[in-house]
Amino acid sequence: MGYALRSRFEPSSPALLEVVEHLWQMKRSGVGLLERWISQTVDSDTRAGLGSQIGDERRHYRLMGEQAMRLGGRLPVRPQQEALTRLFAEIEALTADLDRLCAFHRGVKLFTVDRCSHLIPVVDESLAETLETLVHEDERHIRWADTRLERLLTYETMRACNLTMGRMRTVLEAAWEQPWQRLMRGRERRVE
Repeated sequence: MGYALRSRFEPSSPALLEVVEHLWQMKRSGVGLLERWISQTVDSDTRAGLGSQIGDERRHYRLMGEQAMRLGGRLPVRPQQEALTRLFAEIEALTADLDRLCAFHRGVKLFTVDRCSHLIPVVDESLAETLETLVHEDERHIRWADTRLERLLTYETMRACNLTMGRMRTVLEAAWEQPWQRLMRGRERRVE
């Protein structure tokens, strides 16, 4: 007996639905964060850049909700994980645009791009198209943030930014661990 990998997840997979709902929750939290951040920043370039991103983020939120419903979910989904709630509260508590750029764009968005990229080749065509849209647009947002960071980062602030990104990655890994493991276990099937 051995194990083989399925080429695609079944659209009816509860583990896949859980991951899609998780992405939906992250997008919902991202919309709220951007709305508050835009009203708080004093930097006009940052406000303009975030203003152009919020439309994408709202569309991502809607698209992921539609995918969750298509896969058999019901919105609103189960309560958001405490780790994600704390993560977004921590980002909101940061007062400097530099810190928020590191946490949200180089932390949350980069992590989301990574997870979506792993899913694209193994999900049905409809979900893959949605994830490709998210990846493409989030990568554009990250490039924008990188341009802002190049202007704002100094040698002294780079260390703090790296620590922030590391902390975000750790919290995201913990928040994603169980749904991601359930999904990956679902890919294996016994071959007799």
